[in-house]
Amino acid sequence: MATSQASQPKDGSLPKDFEEGEAMMLAKVADKLVCYGRRVGVTPEEMISLLDSGISIRDLLAFLASKSSAAA
Repeated sequence: MATSQASQPKDGSLPKDFEEGEAMMLAKVADKLVCYGRRVGVTPEEMISLLDSGISIRDLLAFLASKSSAAA
């Protein structure tokens, strides 16, 4: 994960070669992830903390799914 963060501009903007369509798709996916996280009781801040600690997106999704199963 460190390599993807290192390739991003330091001001938090997207790389210049990142297409607008990809940016829009990524924003939609992020919004859906935040909404789902909230439904299962995980705040966006908690998800960011998990990602910062090194968890993969795949593992984050599995974690959210397990929270959903536990709530059912």
